[in-house]
Amino acid sequence: MIAFLIAAALLLAVALAFLLPPLLKRSPAGGPSGSAANLSVYRDQLGELEADLARGTISADQHAQAKLELERRVLEEVGNVAATAAVPRNRNWIAAGVVGVAIPAVAAVLYLLLGQPAALDPVVRLGMTEQEAAERKKMLDLTAQLARKMESRPDDVIGWTMLGRSYLALGKPAESALAFGRAAQLKPQDAGILADLAEALAVAGRGSIGPQAVEVANRALGLDPQNAKALALLGTAAFETKDYPKAIALWERLLKLAEPGSEYQRAVQGGIAEARAALAASTRPKAAGVKVTGRVELAGALKSRAAPDDAVFVFARAANGPRMPLAILRMQVKDLPADFSLDDTMAMAEGLQLSAFPLVIVGARVSKSGSATPASGDLEGASAEVKPGASGIAVLIDRVRP
Repeated sequence: MIAFLIAAALLLAVALAFLLPPLLKRSPAGGPSGSAANLSVYRDQLGELEADLARGTISADQHAQAKLELERRVLEEVGNVAATAAVPRNRNWIAAGVVGVAIPAVAAVLYLLLGQPAALDPVVRLGMTEQEAAERKKMLDLTAQLARKMESRPDDVIGWTMLGRSYLALGKPAESALAFGRAAQLKPQDAGILADLAEALAVAGRGSIGPQAVEVANRALGLDPQNAKALALLGTAAFETKDYPKAIALWERLLKLAEPGSEYQRAVQGGIAEARAALAASTRPKAAGVKVTGRVELAGALKSRAAPDDAVFVFARAANGPRMPLAILRMQVKDLPADFSLDDTMAMAEGLQLSAFPLVIVGARVSKSGSATPASGDLEGASAEVKPGASGIAVLIDRVRP
């Protein structure tokens, strides 16, 4: 809040710095230049009077009277010029005062009416409860203390590892990668530390597992063929590059390590199913068929609950029939709103195609885990029943999966 107020004050000061100087600058009145010309005329007239008096054309009394009249006119001219110059100066000060007060006042009123002051509160911005915000602040403080301690303990592997995990939990993957990197330098043969480093590098990649993360994960897997984190990361990297056979092989190895019946096991199974469907779609001859098209959007009320890199699955399923999607498309929250097109070439299994059913429903889901398998907390939306071949279908993601 304090930082925002300081920034706002600086912006107002800059705006006033541009507006006020022209108002406070003394305006050049039109009178002075005209007055100078008039005085020149008066001097000429005075010279003529003196010449007439010397030639005897006028008497001394006439000279004195004409000179007095001329001096009176000069005084009147000077007085008028001073009065004219004073008025704009006074008005400029008044205008400057009005602008200096009005702009900050109007800005404040407009912000209160149109802005979102509550968004400055980190509790609101991050969607936290007061207790969660207090716990986060406590963790931030403890992490900062640990970071200061590590400056005097550069060879403490455990300390660097703890710091890396703390940074990652706080959503600071770049700082986490630096800490895990220090730990990996001290203990380069530790598969766990290398896997943690690969994870931090992957998260720092903002939704894409880059070559550096892949290289580190491969090193970890070489040291420990059953390292679950390395298997998961490398499987995801293979899927991203459309190397579906490799993704399936890695995730099947990971599936053997998962606890039976656990949510983790279901997530891995969902990833394998998605990779197999993608592999089948990529190897199936492309055939023309019916399709459904439309537009998917995320409701404004739910935008704060989704990150830009969260996965979005748009799919069609039979209105009356198997629950398995007949066609599926993957994108990200940052792509929304987006147009979609689903057709028979996107079928996940032989015989389960759009054209095989009279009515379908188009759904969309924001998956926090990145898995195609539905999970509690996912954001969902669906269309009404439509016939294959329909277009202009509107899908609004407007509810949270219980």
